[in-house]
Amino acid sequence: MLLLNPLVMKIINKIGALNSVRVGVILLFLGAFLITTGNNYLTILIGSILYEAYAYFKKMDTVLLRKNLEFLKEEDRHLEYESRGSLIYAVVTMFTAFISGFLFNINPYIPMIGCLTFCVINLFLVNFLYEVKTPKEKKVKKDKRKVKITHLIFLILLLFAVCYSIIDLGQNNSKLFIQYKLTSFLTLENVSIILTVIVSASRITRVLANYFFIKIYEKYKSKILSIIGYSLLISFTLILIGNFISFKIFGIILMSIGFCVFLAIRDPFDNYIKELLLDNTTPSDHKIMMNKLNFTRKVGKLIISSLITLILLKDNLTYVMIFLLGLSCFSLVIVYEIYKILKKKKYA
Repeated sequence: MLLLNPLVMKIINKIGALNSVRVGVILLFLGAFLITTGNNYLTILIGSILYEAYAYFKKMDTVLLRKNLEFLKEEDRHLEYESRGSLIYAVVTMFTAFISGFLFNINPYIPMIGCLTFCVINLFLVNFLYEVKTPKEKKVKKDKRKVKITHLIFLILLLFAVCYSIIDLGQNNSKLFIQYKLTSFLTLENVSIILTVIVSASRITRVLANYFFIKIYEKYKSKILSIIGYSLLISFTLILIGNFISFKIFGIILMSIGFCVFLAIRDPFDNYIKELLLDNTTPSDHKIMMNKLNFTRKVGKLIISSLITLILLKDNLTYVMIFLLGLSCFSLVIVYEIYKILKKKKYA
């Protein structure tokens, strides 16, 4: 998908935001269908590529929402609507997390059939999306015009690449970390039950975080990035302390809290970064910026996950967590630089 990015961007510029979202929904269905029905590596690989491509096109729903809100003179409510969407998503995924494991034990295909059913519903629902057509809208050929990447935009993209990657990879690796800790003193059956409880608790945390995010944002505004940055630092610290502590039950509780924090900050961070990026770029650049945001996320995840793989070739997950803790410290430096620029812009 990194190699295909220039082609994808040309297609998005050609067909527009609304049609891009429609294409994304179709790709999601095709990807899920191939992964479900595929019985060889190549078919599943193609399905996975289509799924990754879906994310590029689907990101245009943010551009679509922003454009419609600007027409209604309500662009200041963009973050509120994004957060509402994330809240609904968090509630739905919470319920699917509760039942998917149970359904998988009955038959591994049942959760995937459920997934395909939702994909078909999406194909129907996407027809109700609307893109406002502004009068005398000028079409700008982006291929022939360079988009200016300011110092602020560069820092926002860099922060997203680093933070979103360590949130995602930290979430996956910490779940394994907790599992290894549990297997050191519990049977596999008990490990399965406790992990289910921890994952369920993390999903509830995600719902609550999305619900309260707007209220927290209204109170702290630009300081919200610092809150997210320090939360990320705290999550890795709790996981590492929980691993080293001799009282194993208390250690698992600390590690579980750290794991839940990942889910709590994931959606608010994503939504706020998109808001920050759109607020500091022109509307004509929004499609390209959303594409760059997705592109940098994939580059960041590729680099950091490769480094984690190299660490695991010689050492265990403890060193991975220490490495991710170091990256979270680095992300706070970027947060501080962004905050300084935003503060200067505000007073200017």
